[in-house]
Amino acid sequence: MDSNQGPARPVSRFAESDYCYGTGTLAMRVDRVDWSRPVLYDGENWYEVEGMEVAVDGREIGRRQALVRGRRLKGPPAARRA
Repeated sequence: MDSNQGPARPVSRFAESDYCYGTGTLAMRVDRVDWSRPVLYDGENWYEVEGMEVAVDGREIGRRQALVRGRRLKGPPAARRA
């Protein structure tokens, strides 16, 4: 990690049933959630998430986008105040 970037974001882990598309648990440092365009899927809102996928041993695998079940994400700041 570049020392000018500051501390790394925490790693979020999503069960296979909580994201599209892939197999097994997805571990990633979430950089962005597109709260403006929810996707209605399986009766729930899902959101496009972008970040760095991380291996079990902590190695960075690479940039990753995924569609993640909304209830598995921390809501946008305005939603947490309501």
